[in-house]
Amino acid sequence: MDGRMIFMALGGAQEVGASCYFLKLGENNLLLDCGCGSTRGIRFAPQFSALLDTPYLQDFHQVSHVFLSHAHLDHSAALPDFLELNERAAVYMTDLTREILSAQLEDRFATIERNISSVAFLQKIPLPRLSISFHQAGHIPGAMMTLINFRGKNILYTGDYSTFPTQLVGSALLPNVKIDILILCGLHARHPNYRRFGDTDSALKKILRKIYYALRRGKSVYCRVTQISKGVELITLINKFLPQAEIFIDERVMKIVHRFENLHIRIMSAQNHPLSVLPRGPHVILSTMPPPLHSSMEILNGDFSLHDDFITTVEFVRRLNPTVCVVVHSPPDKLFHARTTLEQVLINDPDSRTSFIFPQTGEPFEL
Repeated sequence: MDGRMIFMALGGAQEVGASCYFLKLGENNLLLDCGCGSTRGIRFAPQFSALLDTPYLQDFHQVSHVFLSHAHLDHSAALPDFLELNERAAVYMTDLTREILSAQLEDRFATIERNISSVAFLQKIPLPRLSISFHQAGHIPGAMMTLINFRGKNILYTGDYSTFPTQLVGSALLPNVKIDILILCGLHARHPNYRRFGDTDSALKKILRKIYYALRRGKSVYCRVTQISKGVELITLINKFLPQAEIFIDERVMKIVHRFENLHIRIMSAQNHPLSVLPRGPHVILSTMPPPLHSSMEILNGDFSLHDDFITTVEFVRRLNPTVCVVVHSPPDKLFHARTTLEQVLINDPDSRTSFIFPQTGEPFEL
C-alpha cells in the first residue's frame, strides 16, 4: 500500500468550478486546490464526503497537506469549508496568493490563517518519502505549480497556468526535470476551435471593443466581474489599450488593487478612481455587484480567459511528454460537432509516449 499512487477529483474534473483533487502517495494524503463553483448563482463546493466512501481514508484528519495553486475562487474559496472538517491540515501557498485570498475571503480568512504557510518559488519542503517544490505558473501573480517527487517519479500539478505573459505576471517557468505524471488544468484541452492569439472574437477583445465603441458614442459602461482578482487584470488591460478611459472601481476590487500596489505591482493610473468619487462624462464602472436596474449604461460581462488555448495546450504536453497526463478543469466543447481533443492529436504523434485520463468527479484512479 505504501507505494500506491491514487488520484481522485472531488470537483473541477470535466467542468470549471470547485477544483479540488485528492492525491494519495503512500502514507501521504494531499489535496491540490480547494475551490468553489457557481451555477446560475448557486454555489457548489467539492464533494469532500466522497473521500470517506473510498478505502483510502476513514477520517478527514488523515489529509495532512493542502497545496493552493492560486487565488481564483474556483481553486480557493472552499478552503475554509475543508478546514472546518480538518482543522489540523497544513496549507501551502505563495505570499501573493495569501494576500489576494485574504482580500477575497475577508472575515473567513481570519479563521484559516493559522493553518497557512507561505512558500516561495523553487523552495522545497520534505514530507515522509516525498520532496515537494513550487514553480511559477504564470496566469496571475502568485500562481504556482506543485512538483512532487515520490519513489523516484516526478508528479507535476499545473494548477491554472499560462505559457504566455499576462499584464500582471510572466509566463510559466517549468521545472528542469523529466515529468512522469502530469495533472493538467487543461481548460481548452477539448476546445480545438479556441484560439487565444489572433482570435478577433476572444472574450477579452470583445470587452475592450465594446468599451471603446460605447465611449466613442458618449455612453458609459458598467462592467461586472465575478472574481475581484480578474477585475484587477481588467483594469490593467483597459489602462493599456484604452488609456483615456476613465475607470471607477468598486470598494472590493479597490481593496485588492491596494494589496497589489503594496507589493510593488503597479495597477492604477491617473484615469482610475474609487467608485466613491462621482463619475462625470462617459466612463467605465468596474464592479463585482450586479448593475442597477433600468440603467442607461452599456452592461458588460467582464469575464475572460488567462489560459493557454488548444494549440498551446497541445504543445505544452508535447514538450513535457509525460507517461500519464490526468486532464482536469476541462469542460467539453459546446459545439456538438467538435471531436478533436488533446488526446486525439497526440495519439497520432509518434514521439508522444503519453496516455491520458479524463477523470469524472468522485472516480479514483491508480496512477
